[in-house]
Formats: sequence, structure tokens, C-alpha cells
Amino acid sequence: MKKIFLTGLILSCLALPAKADDSKSKTFGTIDTVTVAENTFTLKGDDGNTYLFNVNEATEMEKNSSWFDEDITITDLKTGDRVQIEYFSDNPDFLVVDELEIFPPQKK
Repeated sequence: MKKIFLTGLILSCLALPAKADDSKSKTFGTIDTVTVAENTFTLKGDDGNTYLFNVNEATEMEKNSSWFDEDITITDLKTGDRVQIEYFSDNPDFLVVDELEIFPPQKK
């Protein structure tokens, strides 16, 4: 009986993180403006909309290069950077970035 209870408890605990991710959304686009002092930037989404994002201490940011991914900060963001963003939309004033990845410029 204890094994069944413990197995159920472990499985329910493993399911909790997956449920927490349900509130995240993902978008792709190009950085339009960066305001380092306010930890914000705007993104021109591939869907044609402009989004205001906020970066905080929990935000994970990296630059995808040909050999390895490099951790970055908001000061490394530049207008025109092509990015993929996972974000939380709980705040009515701006979207909170959970993860951001910059992709290398496309070769022509």
C-alpha cells in the first residue's frame, strides 16, 4: 500500500512543473527597440504585431552560434536581432520573458 501511495505522490509531483509551463507562450520576431534602463524591449513579431517585453533576474537569455550557445544580458540585444521568445502574459502592461534565444543572421 505504501508503494502505491508513494508512486502516486511522485507522479503527481512530476506533473506539477508541466502544468506550470501551460501559461507560457512562444513567439518569433525581430528586436525593434531596447530600453536597458527599464529592462524592456519591443519586438516586431512575425505575425505583424508589436510586443513590449520585460526582462527580469529569472530570464534566461542566450545567443545561438555555430559552435556553442553564449549566455547574454539585455545589454547584448540589438535592433534587428532575430529572436525566439518564451514568455508569460500574466502582467497586463507587458509580457515577461522566460527564455530568449538570438539566432545568427540568415546568410543570403
